Amino acid sequence: ADRALSLRLRLFSGEPMSTSTMPREYPLLEKICASSAFIEKPLRWCGNVGIFFFFLMVVITFVDVFLRYFFGRPLDGTVEITGLMMAMIVFSYTGYAQYTKTHINMDIITHKLQPDTKAALEFATTVWSMFTIAMCIYAMTRYGMTNQKATPILGIPYAPFIFLGVAGVCLLFLALVRDTLVTLLEMLRQAGSTKIIIGVALAVIPLLVAWYFGTHRIMGLSGLHVGIVGIVVLFTLFFLGMPIGFALMATGLLFVCVLRGQLAGINMFGNSWFNTVSNYTWAPLMSFMLMGYACYYSRFGEDLYRLGTAWIGHMRGGLAIGTVAACTLFGAVVGDTLSGTIAMSAIALPEMRKARYDDKLALGTLSCSGTIGSLIPPSTTFILYGVLAEQSIGDLFMAGILPGLLCMVCFMGIIWLMVLKNPDLAPRREKAPLAERVSSLKGGLPIVLLFILVIGGIYGGLFTATEGGAIGAAGTLILGLVMGRLKWSNFRKSMEESSRFTAMCFTLLGGATILGYFMTMSRMPTMLANSIASLDVAPIVVMCVIVIVMCVLGCFLPAIPLILITVPIFLPIAKSFHWDLVWFGVIFAILNNMASITPPFGINLFVMKGVADVPLGLIFRAAMPFVLALFLCLALIIAFPSISLLIPSLM
Repeated sequence: ADRALSLRLRLFSGEPMSTSTMPREYPLLEKICASSAFIEKPLRWCGNVGIFFFFLMVVITFVDVFLRYFFGRPLDGTVEITGLMMAMIVFSYTGYAQYTKTHINMDIITHKLQPDTKAALEFATTVWSMFTIAMCIYAMTRYGMTNQKATPILGIPYAPFIFLGVAGVCLLFLALVRDTLVTLLEMLRQAGSTKIIIGVALAVIPLLVAWYFGTHRIMGLSGLHVGIVGIVVLFTLFFLGMPIGFALMATGLLFVCVLRGQLAGINMFGNSWFNTVSNYTWAPLMSFMLMGYACYYSRFGEDLYRLGTAWIGHMRGGLAIGTVAACTLFGAVVGDTLSGTIAMSAIALPEMRKARYDDKLALGTLSCSGTIGSLIPPSTTFILYGVLAEQSIGDLFMAGILPGLLCMVCFMGIIWLMVLKNPDLAPRREKAPLAERVSSLKGGLPIVLLFILVIGGIYGGLFTATEGGAIGAAGTLILGLVMGRLKWSNFRKSMEESSRFTAMCFTLLGGATILGYFMTMSRMPTMLANSIASLDVAPIVVMCVIVIVMCVLGCFLPAIPLILITVPIFLPIAKSFHWDLVWFGVIFAILNNMASITPPFGINLFVMKGVADVPLGLIFRAAMPFVLALFLCLALIIAFPSISLLIPSLM
């Protein structure tokens, strides 16, 4: 029985079992790890509470818009209720997100390590994460005990919701305790005595050092020096494999304590995550994410693919060109880079292979065309940038339309050139009958009309981006139910997936907020902006430097952390040169797209590898022509800002 339990735990951790050697046994620890699985039920139950409030939040916003424009009687306090529900959603699901390994980390280095070294490092980073969340529990509890504020309209006190957030973070802590035990067991099995000692020392010594520096003033260090050290520590934690959200929190907390003292650090840590999560301006991120997952599980991506390929699939390379068009249409609904890649890969790759398309063309098209979704509104990238840069999300949405279409044309152009040079990449296929083309309109038209309703309403000022997200999410759910696409199981999956992604994303946002406080206190972004502004160089040279830095960082950082970290650094530079911040946001969105498809960390490329089951090197090579097409699109946007600013200027 102990051996069977050992095998199950090894399989759960994802490490291969050796058939030639008997693993070391630790019966007591194995039983503790096995019994710790009991936390799955409370985590699931708490997650179900979050799903309920997610659905309720969308319904309330939808009803508020309906009552306002048809009866002139909106609901009172919708903004306050939405903000409090956002906190309930995120903190209810963040523990389950940890349990299901949703919180992202960088495995560029760790996945190449030997199993024993990797096990020791995973144990250390899990201990660091657990300690960070323990500090968060303490800080949020202090914040809840001292908070006497209430919402201005309905008078709802914040304190009970803060303590509910503390309860959710406690569940996250329990999930981390369980992961610590599992990684400890794995380290004991995999590593020799020397590696075990190193693993324990690596887990404990950095915590002691951080505690010392966080509780003692270091004389002689300026804010700039502390800022530089903080950035080095942050990227060290990234590359060691600590989850990015927890690494952002840990770095921000530690160095705020260094700059302002531990009391200031604890007070900042206690309120920043809750205030970020309950901030109404972030609500579009939740709503549009639900809209995207509902669209995915309702199989509307299949309709859009048939629509694109039915009309232009007969051209040479037409299936690939039609796929780009379908990804653009799908991106106009889901708003992120990954969903389009996942949906279209499952639909289009079998069709392309059946038509004898070369994998180099098919994989490059599918892995890169999903990035158009972050330019065509609605866009999660624009929502993140808009809040961080304090710009109108509606203006950013409108600014992304023409660049998104330009990106689509550039991708189609690169496909046309590749096929012109080597016709064997994409054999011709027969032209679809007129009846089939008309039928494709019937399937794709409803979701296209929903997109027009949402974006047209935002453009026309009928509702805000937040309300547009709720209308889009509710409309997609209703459309899926009416068309018989969204059964109960798929409805639940769409709610669960959007809730998990939301919890992960808002953990990153909370960490980025804490890091932002530290960066502001260090004055490093301001001094960097002033130093660059004082140089006698043309603005285009500075823009080229920003592009190069973003491209290098994009090779290693996922898209969302990249924008959260770099916007606070580069925004003061943009302001010092008096650049239009909406135009600058479009540039950021394109650079963010590159982060999704550039080796070695491009998440779209890893997704495509899982779908296509081909060597990663082939996918890297397939993506490079499309990266060049993105550079062409970026150059045109920089050279001609009116491409981005034309539609917003008409609003």
